[in-house]
Amino acid sequence: MTPVAFLRPLGALWVLFAGVALFAAFVAAAVGEPHLAPLFGTTALIAFVPGIFILTATRGLKSRASALDALGLALLSWITAPAMAALPFWLTGYFDPIDAVFEAYSAVTTTGATLLPADDLPRSLIFWRAILGWLGGYATLLLAIGVFAALDRDVPAIRKSALLTLRSDNVFSHLPLAAKRVAIIYSVLTSLVWLGLLFAGNGLFNATVLSMSAISTSGYTPTDGGLLESIGPISTIWVMVGCLVGALNIALFWDVLRDRSVLRDPDILGIFALIVGLGGFFVLARPGTPFSDVLDATFIVTTSGFSAGGGVIPALAASIFVALIGGAAASTTGGIKVSRILLLWKRMGAELAVLSDPRSVVPVSFRGRRVRESALVGIWAYVLAFVAAIGVGTIALASVGLDFETAFLAMTAALANIGPLLDQSDALTSWRQIPDEAKPILISAMILGRLEVLAAIAAIWALFKRK
Repeated sequence: MTPVAFLRPLGALWVLFAGVALFAAFVAAAVGEPHLAPLFGTTALIAFVPGIFILTATRGLKSRASALDALGLALLSWITAPAMAALPFWLTGYFDPIDAVFEAYSAVTTTGATLLPADDLPRSLIFWRAILGWLGGYATLLLAIGVFAALDRDVPAIRKSALLTLRSDNVFSHLPLAAKRVAIIYSVLTSLVWLGLLFAGNGLFNATVLSMSAISTSGYTPTDGGLLESIGPISTIWVMVGCLVGALNIALFWDVLRDRSVLRDPDILGIFALIVGLGGFFVLARPGTPFSDVLDATFIVTTSGFSAGGGVIPALAASIFVALIGGAAASTTGGIKVSRILLLWKRMGAELAVLSDPRSVVPVSFRGRRVRESALVGIWAYVLAFVAAIGVGTIALASVGLDFETAFLAMTAALANIGPLLDQSDALTSWRQIPDEAKPILISAMILGRLEVLAAIAAIWALFKRK
């Protein structure tokens, strides 16, 4: 792979980021914070200059990139973009450098872990967190359909769709077309939730923040406290709808226009089963609030981490288990993904059938395709790597001063990209108590979770491997 394959997309990313920062400057002025607008403008300039220089220098040059090469590019993008996104947090004076970096990585990876509550921040920074999360959700979808779909071509965990038109030998060949399609779908879905929130009585600012945070499953809110108290039940339902949309495979929304049978996709059934199961645990653990329990269960399953009623969530162990599973593949959620768990469940059923009749041959099929044994081994390896990452990360966090329970919860929340889970686990536990020494470890876990652990390792290999 030539350096051009890395540099030109990175340059385009930085120019795009500069445009977003410039838009945030206008938002700061519009919400009555004109003194903060120049700080976002400075961020835009810092990103625009190197970005446009790279695009100019590489104009007319063509390059090819395999899925593994593109994965290396994704890793570089997730390292550089949040570093630039940290500037407004720091320049405004609300965060010191390490906290600003933590906030930026948390937003871009859609983790939603916050060091300062929304009530203590200016509205422009609340908007900045939300739009970073929204862009991070879009980048996650591009990563899924542009890289993971090519890497997992023998695994039906990612639904095969006309939306996924990429070639594994040259991912960049059709990536612009796929990016446009995803941008249209993602923007339309966000706009529908935004309109719903507006008609439910929310102001323009609150509806914008909540719609972007719901679709991206980043879980940011314009005010502190439970959603039912702050925005009411109708608006909370709209937020829940946005989270469910974000938790589904983006290809479903493209395919449903031509084939209604996709509504029976296993991912949809799996997510529904998780919500019902976790909601049942919540109802048993906290009787008397079934409506709030179902909402909270949905927010956990979608790894958004919104809170309907506020306070500590019940059935913490069940919540952790469900959050580690997450939503569908090719969605904005974190976690292992429902389709992989369903595949392993089918594999377990096949093994039990063989044990009952050793002469039988029970192939595993999923979405109408027979799954190769090597693909199932790969899924087992991914699950084990995910669990191992939690263990290693927990030990690393404990070594810098965290007690074991907090270290485990923080690592789980970071790797599954569901930051609010830590704040909701205990009334006395929050991200503000995390020492600075632990934040680089947690930032690494957020990136690992977003790049799906094994893929992140492959991305690091791709950066140093030359073919």
